[in-house]
Amino acid sequence: MEAVADRLDFVERKPPLVFEEIDFTVHNPELLAVRLAGPLEYAQRVEHLVGVTHMETLMPRRTPQVERFLVQWTIDELGHAEALGHLMEMVGLDPVPLDGVGPPTRNATIGRAGRMSASLHAVIETIWATSGAMNEHLAMSAYHRIDAILKDAGEHALHETLFRRLRAHESAHKSFYATYATERWASLRGWQQRLARGVLRRTWAPVGATEAADRPAFARTVVALAADDWQETLVADVQSIAERIMDAAGEMGPFVEQAVRLTLESDPAGEELLARL
Repeated sequence: MEAVADRLDFVERKPPLVFEEIDFTVHNPELLAVRLAGPLEYAQRVEHLVGVTHMETLMPRRTPQVERFLVQWTIDELGHAEALGHLMEMVGLDPVPLDGVGPPTRNATIGRAGRMSASLHAVIETIWATSGAMNEHLAMSAYHRIDAILKDAGEHALHETLFRRLRAHESAHKSFYATYATERWASLRGWQQRLARGVLRRTWAPVGATEAADRPAFARTVVALAADDWQETLVADVQSIAERIMDAAGEMGPFVEQAVRLTLESDPAGEELLARL
């Protein structure tokens, strides 16, 4: 796992996000509140949510590499949530309440399967890492779009001191997930690979949008950031990550588009976007 070790070192060496070094100077808070309310609401909640997911529930067996990654990843995600919450307050938005946030309900069931069987754990680990790469790409793409809006609005302090760093962090996380998933995939037997593809295809949802109540926030984010090209820049790119890792080009069906459409159907703005197709 030399490639995995290299990616892990990269994640740990990257420059940290230091709250005290972020310049929260905002010239037009009203404009940002209108343009970015949905994306900031979604991103702040999700960054905190994934940081308190309790991975011991989902994956009671963890390799030393995964354990090391999760330590740094949790620090990063909670730091992102803190910074985004403060930015929301600066532009007059209320951060999403996070009291009592817990792991997704299905994590305990998945964890029990992995605890009982090493073979099933290998499948779960591969799905976890593949899904992680897919979702980190979503986050990286969202921050890229938010950053472009900030630069167009002349909000250069936020661009230089916050969103450039957020994009770099998500890119580093994605590189570890993708490399780890590729290594694990190569170790699976045929039946494990078929199971991993099938489970991912049937269960994947954008991060933080697994539960029905959370889908509208993702829908509003898509509408705000990718209304004109979501199928190309969001669906196609994320689907290709899974197909590349799982060696399944054209074999998994349009499962990413189906998951994204499900979120869009949950919100009036998303339904309007679908109606224009």
